[in-house]
Amino acid sequence: MSFKNSRFFRLIRYFLAKIRLPRDKENIEITTENIKNGAVLTGVNLWVLVGAVFIASLGLNTNSTAVVIGAMLISPLMGPIMGLGLGLGTNDFTLVNKSIRNFLIMFVLSVTASSLFFLISPVKEAGSELLGRTSPTVYDVLIAFFGGMAGIIAGASKLRNGNVIPGVAIATALMPPLCTMGYGISHLNWQYTAGAFYLFMINSVFIALATYFIVSLLNYPDVEESDPKRKKRLRIIIPFIIALMIAPSVYLTYHIVKKYFYEHNAENFMTKEIVDGKHIIVTSKMEYDLGKSELKVVVVGEPYDSLGIIELKDKMKEYGLVNTKLSLYQGDDGRVAARDMFGALDKDMQSTRSSIKDIYLTMDSIRHKLNKVAVLDTLQATIAREIKKSDSTLNRFTLRRVFSFNPSKNKNDTIWYALASYSEPLIFAKKFNIEEWLKKRLKSPNVKFDEE
Repeated sequence: MSFKNSRFFRLIRYFLAKIRLPRDKENIEITTENIKNGAVLTGVNLWVLVGAVFIASLGLNTNSTAVVIGAMLISPLMGPIMGLGLGLGTNDFTLVNKSIRNFLIMFVLSVTASSLFFLISPVKEAGSELLGRTSPTVYDVLIAFFGGMAGIIAGASKLRNGNVIPGVAIATALMPPLCTMGYGISHLNWQYTAGAFYLFMINSVFIALATYFIVSLLNYPDVEESDPKRKKRLRIIIPFIIALMIAPSVYLTYHIVKKYFYEHNAENFMTKEIVDGKHIIVTSKMEYDLGKSELKVVVVGEPYDSLGIIELKDKMKEYGLVNTKLSLYQGDDGRVAARDMFGALDKDMQSTRSSIKDIYLTMDSIRHKLNKVAVLDTLQATIAREIKKSDSTLNRFTLRRVFSFNPSKNKNDTIWYALASYSEPLIFAKKFNIEEWLKKRLKSPNVKFDEE
């Protein structure tokens, strides 16, 4: 047997066929048309954009995750960004210029609208939804790139009508950082503004780059004649942009990871060195800052003397807590410190309470829908067993409920569709009797019965 006819070779061929990206003419044309249409700036797009801005701003202002997600889904910002990537990948610089122009208009309009909203909003405090958009990391780079890649691949295949595109809109989150910028500008908080702007640029640049790479990989046809000098410039500019976008996020990620391990070491230190049977930790707080961190601990029990505190400080080095100040609060000082720490904790809990409420409401809605499905499945099984008792030839029974609008009554009618499979053919009289029986059993005159 030759290698080409071997099972291993056939398995490789099958695997390669499955992972092959769609590059047929029809999909290329549909994808190109859809992206070009999305990159166009129309009055409808602008109104939808303004609506998305205010929805996202309200969600951030009230710390509502569900509302923020809704704004992501309706935002038209993805269109010009993917249009830029498509234009670069197909040498369509008319589309590139149009996409950049429309992108800038949308950017300015979004930031202006969100700044005005937060300027007049009575709620001035930043919740967790806002704060989560001010410190981008390298993980946001990966989310943006792979999200953009999933979006263009789905757009170039039959998945374009599925749930991939909405998923990409949620994952890449273009609208919330813009609204966070508006919050920062309206409150003159330039740290928030810079962090949100950086996150927005990460998402925009890497979605466009992912589109460019996939379009180039699939050999989409060039619109304009290829210019070698322009291609050479792109080969220099693109790596430079990638490095420029990634560098700050790598730095921020390094400190976030370092902070995580620092806090983990602090937990180990408190558990092993302070909680010793004679002392109980009421509350603690780790304030991480490069070179001047502080660990605050409120302790009850046998008081530590100055020598005991010095010994604890020396042991901190064994846990990697270098250049960390230990503030140990006992007695009256402990009560004051604990009150302050619990007050800050209560404030954080209040800011997240609305988000938790939204999550519970969403879960309850999903549970309600699942219960409806479960009730229908139970009814289907019950009726199937009842028919089986009268007719042992029943093999399968399917029951489906459809809501149909009745204009004469101006309300929805419930129509039941029943489908049964028998080992022996049904005679007309038997079929008629079952349909009548189902009408009585379901207490509805709208029953349609058929044999499979």
